[in-house]
Amino acid sequence: MKTLLAVLVCAASLSVQALDYPYVPYNEGRLDPQKTGWPLTEEERKYVLLPEYERRPGREINQHKPTMWPVTPSACFWGGTSWLDTHANLVKVAQANKGPIDVLLVGDSITMQWGDAWKKHFPTLKTVNIGIGGDKTQNVLWRIDHGGVEGLEPRAAVLLIGNNNMFFTPETGIEPVAQGIKVCVDSLREKFPKAPIIAVKVFPAHAPGNPFYEDIKKVNAALDSLNLETDPKVRVLDIWGDMVNADGTLKRELFTPDNIHLSQSGGYKLYAEKLKPLLEAFLAGQQVPKSVPRIYPASAPAASPAPAAKPAQAKAAPSQANQIDNDGKNLVYPYAPYNEGKMDPQRAGWPLTDAEKAWVAKGEYFRKPGHEAQKHLPEMWFVTPTAARWGKDGEENTWVAHHATCIEKVRAMKDGIDIVLLGDSITQGWGGGWDGAPFNAAWQKHFGGLKTVNIGIGGDRMENILWRLDHGALGGVSPKVIVLKIGVNNAPLIFANGVPAAAAAHGIKLCIENLRMRCPKSQIILVKILPAFDPIKEAGKAVVDINAQVDTLKLESDGQVHVLDLWNDFTNADGRLKQELYSDGHLHLGPAGYEAFASKLKPLLEKLLR
Repeated sequence: MKTLLAVLVCAASLSVQALDYPYVPYNEGRLDPQKTGWPLTEEERKYVLLPEYERRPGREINQHKPTMWPVTPSACFWGGTSWLDTHANLVKVAQANKGPIDVLLVGDSITMQWGDAWKKHFPTLKTVNIGIGGDKTQNVLWRIDHGGVEGLEPRAAVLLIGNNNMFFTPETGIEPVAQGIKVCVDSLREKFPKAPIIAVKVFPAHAPGNPFYEDIKKVNAALDSLNLETDPKVRVLDIWGDMVNADGTLKRELFTPDNIHLSQSGGYKLYAEKLKPLLEAFLAGQQVPKSVPRIYPASAPAASPAPAAKPAQAKAAPSQANQIDNDGKNLVYPYAPYNEGKMDPQRAGWPLTDAEKAWVAKGEYFRKPGHEAQKHLPEMWFVTPTAARWGKDGEENTWVAHHATCIEKVRAMKDGIDIVLLGDSITQGWGGGWDGAPFNAAWQKHFGGLKTVNIGIGGDRMENILWRLDHGALGGVSPKVIVLKIGVNNAPLIFANGVPAAAAAHGIKLCIENLRMRCPKSQIILVKILPAFDPIKEAGKAVVDINAQVDTLKLESDGQVHVLDLWNDFTNADGRLKQELYSDGHLHLGPAGYEAFASKLKPLLEKLLR
């Protein structure tokens, strides 16, 4: 009898109803072997511990369907079993609080970190908080269906989700993220038909012009068009305007130094003050008037993209001794369709043709290797040249405009260049680049007498460097030394999209081979990726993995290539970052960081310039 009862309980657990989601194959059971219920079967546990990219809609038929990612339930994955263990603990919290509660809090790290601020502002409310740091809309959907809210009877729920989806908007687009938020609301309404839902718009992060910031604004605007409040039990809370200054910059007192999370005394205090009237009205059974959508002013031109972060998964990538093609203008790259001209209409040369201008105006996702064949080929992304994309689809690609400015700087200083600086935002931060900023104090102090051109562009990845080199970046010049520092912006894609760490190292190798082909007399200094984020997990661990793979390539066997490793100079004995060297505590360098960088670069530069 006990055995039969256990079987019936398990069967009941697995039959929990869920929404029909937009991706039909998911509803038909072609992806997740256990669409609902808790505890997990052994088959389901094995499935959810696969890297997240292996479980995305479309992967089951080897197709790339990113618009379905935010609206299809998927377990998150980080730190081995850490995410699943965190969810399991929250299931226990839900089970311990079965029955009536006042408020259910649902979301990511901003929800998770309410802490003492919630207790201070809502001391009498019985609350269950199921926020998990790093969660995206699809992860919340999965948790709601797999025990995360089972047995709870909330009188109201507060949902704040979407921030972490911004890491993927170049692929998913904006509207699918807004749809993902809506589906989360729909799922909560299905689970708790009597409970009103407060859907909080995504909070601002970083700064105007930053793609992360701009995409959040677009998602919030797209959310308005979905008319969530036609349901009288759903109300939208928008406090963006209270969190930014007149120029759109964040009110710093509301945020922690990462410009994403809220400060306890400032940000959560404001959040509580704005949430309280809505929550109290709902809990009192009162009708709550609809919100009035806010219109946000346009921002300044795009700045460096926000860093992303997810745990690293390393795989082997194919090694290849690259050759120069027959016309001597390009390397032969690993992705054959690219070499055969089946993608980029102008593989090399400057200025751009009209066809090429139209090509680079497309979203970067649409130009990735494999997209032309509707396949997901992340191992080819870093080793296939592609222009980055700044700005809205259909508008001028301002990244290409910055590349053009860099070409003009090189041409203006064509003869006798001592140093060319090439890389991402950390290189751009030396000054002297496309944005008109003067060389910073560290460069002026140590290298002020040298003829230097800085062609770094914030946000660049190695595939963007390859494209720039093939499209005139160093055309006709022969600098004495080229300093290349690239790769930190590739690190987030290693876990999040399944790109092998070895493919990133291969991409760096291709950048060097490209430089050697175009500037055969130049000495090249490769600066290994500086420590970033948390070196023991997520994107920080991916940086470690890429650098380790670079070591295996023995690039210094070429006498004109010199590898500079500054890892120990930027980390403490425990492996953590020396935060005093970083302007944001985790990625970009401050004055002390550039001074440390310059002091280590100087002896090698002096040796090569003699």
